[in-house]
Amino acid sequence: MKLLFLQLSNLDGEARAWLRQEDGLSDLGRGLPAQFAQQHPGSACVVFLPSSHCLFARAQVSAKQLRQAEQSLAWLIEEQAAEDVESLHVVAGPSEGESTPLVAVSRQLLATLLTRLRADGLHTQAVVPDLFLLPRDASDWQLRMHDGQALLRTGVLDGAALEADLLLMLLDAAWQERGRAAPLSISLASGDPETATRVEEWAAQHDDVSCLLSEALEAATALQREADWSRHPANLLQGAFASRARLSLPPSLRHAAVFLIAAFALQLVSEWVHYGYYRYQAGKTAEQAVSRYRAQYPDERLAAKPAAAWQDVQKRLRGKRNEGGAGASDVLPTLTRVAQSLQGSGLGTQRIDVLGGVLTLDVDARTLGELDGFKQQLESAGFVTEIVSANNQGGVIRGRLRVEGGA
Repeated sequence: MKLLFLQLSNLDGEARAWLRQEDGLSDLGRGLPAQFAQQHPGSACVVFLPSSHCLFARAQVSAKQLRQAEQSLAWLIEEQAAEDVESLHVVAGPSEGESTPLVAVSRQLLATLLTRLRADGLHTQAVVPDLFLLPRDASDWQLRMHDGQALLRTGVLDGAALEADLLLMLLDAAWQERGRAAPLSISLASGDPETATRVEEWAAQHDDVSCLLSEALEAATALQREADWSRHPANLLQGAFASRARLSLPPSLRHAAVFLIAAFALQLVSEWVHYGYYRYQAGKTAEQAVSRYRAQYPDERLAAKPAAAWQDVQKRLRGKRNEGGAGASDVLPTLTRVAQSLQGSGLGTQRIDVLGGVLTLDVDARTLGELDGFKQQLESAGFVTEIVSANNQGGVIRGRLRVEGGA
């Protein structure tokens, strides 16, 4: 997968770009973000924001308190911020005892930047201050001059960015904040001999401070070392700005998923068709039973709706059985069990007659084998079954069965 890196000089101007592919990292030079998006469509993007727009601070708060603070991180730097903390988006780095590093940026600035990048056709995975393009090395501090800015990294998530003219002030402030008399080494990357001399002179004025000129502080070094910038602690796309990356599956898994979904859908449709057919057959049998009951007891009134009429028939037959009515006590269980045998048999019921506890069924079957199979199924259920007749009518076998017993 291609990954595009953009280091912005300002929010709406040119950027320096790199492209990481399977064969390594290549420097694309400088240009507008929209141009790089057109040249490498579909590439994910990591953007490095000018660190001068960010605030780097520390708060005396433990990891437990940090979890409890949740969305209230901005209040931890209220005394250090020069603007309303409610307008700041703050992310926290790994805690060190009771101290936690924080990085803050304007919510409006970040939202505007993301909107502009989307308009350029870029899918942004991470937005990181460009201070963290300074790779950590054996020295305590890393210092590099970039686009008239002095970038000083003093920890995993600590540092500052000021104009190059304020370099010595930046070093003094970082030295005072360090607050301990211990040996300090500084890696410096600068193509300006005068700047290197100024830093070396500053180091000479402080005990146990050494300065080493380095060529390993190039941005490409940090880009090659970091495998996943979206997990970088200084990634500003956290909380309300968290990136909603789309799930990407290999083609083989996508094909397998499509096949499984299609198979499941087909199985679901098949089950519903069978369920509907059985419901239809059961309803048809119930209607025939209600018709026979009305014929047997013409003076009794049943509900108008078929489902309610079937419920009435079942209740009244149970009542007649409890009253000791001869023959009627066997009708309901016999009808129910015969209807259960009909479900799934594939047979069409044409008529059911009940007389003296004996059922006479007229059914349509596709073959004599189906009719005989239904007879055997009833016999296995405990009924005494006889095929009275079987005739070919219009391409189907019209059979009449006599069923009794099974109580």
